[in-house]
Amino acid sequence: MLLVVSIVVHAQNADMSNEPTSGDLLLLQMLNGERSIGSASVLPPRLGELFFHPTALDTFCRYVRAYYAPLGDTTRLSWQMPSHLSGRRALATVRDSVIAVRVDASGYGRGGLLQWNASEMLATGRLSLRAIGQIASHWSFVLDLANGALFRGDPYRVAITDPDMARAQRLFLDQRSFYDRTIGALQHEGSLGRIRIGRDVVGWGYSPLGGLLLSVNQPLLDHLLVDVRYGSVRFSYLHGAAIGSDITGRDVPTKFVAAHRVQFDPADRVSVAISDAIVYSGRGLDISYLNPLGFYVSSGLTSTERNERDNSLLAVETAWRPLDGMLVYGTILADDISFSTLTDTSAHGNNNKYAWQIGLAQRLGSGATPVIVVGEYVRINPFVYSHRTIVNSWTSQGEILGALQQPNSDRWTLAGILWLAPRLRFAARFDYLRWGENWLDSAGRILTALVPGTAVAVPVGNVGGDATRGDGDALPEPFAVGNRFLRGNVSHTRHFQAWISLEPIVNVFVDIRAEYVLRTGGNMPLDRWWWWVQLRLGY
Repeated sequence: MLLVVSIVVHAQNADMSNEPTSGDLLLLQMLNGERSIGSASVLPPRLGELFFHPTALDTFCRYVRAYYAPLGDTTRLSWQMPSHLSGRRALATVRDSVIAVRVDASGYGRGGLLQWNASEMLATGRLSLRAIGQIASHWSFVLDLANGALFRGDPYRVAITDPDMARAQRLFLDQRSFYDRTIGALQHEGSLGRIRIGRDVVGWGYSPLGGLLLSVNQPLLDHLLVDVRYGSVRFSYLHGAAIGSDITGRDVPTKFVAAHRVQFDPADRVSVAISDAIVYSGRGLDISYLNPLGFYVSSGLTSTERNERDNSLLAVETAWRPLDGMLVYGTILADDISFSTLTDTSAHGNNNKYAWQIGLAQRLGSGATPVIVVGEYVRINPFVYSHRTIVNSWTSQGEILGALQQPNSDRWTLAGILWLAPRLRFAARFDYLRWGENWLDSAGRILTALVPGTAVAVPVGNVGGDATRGDGDALPEPFAVGNRFLRGNVSHTRHFQAWISLEPIVNVFVDIRAEYVLRTGGNMPLDRWWWWVQLRLGY
């Protein structure tokens, strides 16, 4: 017989892959001035902060509380669980003096239309099982196992409508009709912070649309995370196993990424952070990069192999809330830096590779239906994120771990979110992107040329427009040129997305999503749109 007692949730994190309301609550609290900017800079957020932070957003807090109940006893909150949410169903729940566990099941069916050269119906479905829980006062875990099936449509074309499908190699290598996703993490949390190991989303930075170094929109990452906060200082350390590939696209045995982030919050309205990161491969875990207190740029100079092969990055971020409801933020990222050639625009200055991001988030109105508008500009210079050692790009599964765009490009974004209630969310986003694409031959390969007097072919068509191809950054004479921004086959992309999410009945979710992409110029002009409707039961 179980002894039922009160367990207060301290250690559990929000499940951002399945439940976006906790992330919305975090953003709204930060914009309203109810929490410091720096407390929202490392994702996923801790449930304890969301539950017990003073806030006027009681409807959002009640929703999050009901979603994760009965993991913990939250009766010391000043609000009560609304009756229309108290009936949320779980497959099983267990609570005693040591452990609190909730097991949920979920299934969805999705149907829609894809227009890409020709019309194509799409139909997919997925079943998943999740266990989230807490052990004693400071340990917590999450395990999510999902398997999906493609019923209608070509996998390569339909995958663009679902990131989970696009990153599932089984869909393309196995029977071309099944895919899966696994999330699992174990965490210990103390008075100063948390230590977390597992496979999950990771996000660093102040942008609501995603940071330049690590973004929750990118592939799941197997990682160890240490996140400590003391007073106005926050320190975060990550060491992860990425999935890399060589120049032919074949997977490589080992690829690791590591990063430090030191953040200082002189006031609730201001936050500044400095990060350094490294990518290395072709060997086992490197003790130098496992050191949470080392400086990776210096560690990478201690041997010839590290200096020539490993890829280091530096980033400086800042954010300011000049008024409640407004956030101004910016980031500068350096992927290789040489002070002696800092202003050199010739090939001698190609060691200097930069990216920057600047944005403004504004809450409109002060009523019960929050509206947030975000405007952002991001510029990524040629060869940023890539490396001359091909596999050591800042990528996993061929996707950049940070920005949602390739190098040698810039992007203007306008996005908006409207919450009529925590269970009814409207989001829309428009992006305009310029991209200097690599020059390709008729077979789709980067153009090459022979070095005079030799049989050596070099990629003269690589202008730095692909994060997975850094081999054109140091061409020999007479092909050496400076990495000029937007050099190459320039394309212009207009990208519109819309998303409506509704939970009309507890445990019943309806999502409608649509996207339109128009790309002119470049190597592959594109005019494509798709929409789908999804019905999900469970979580």
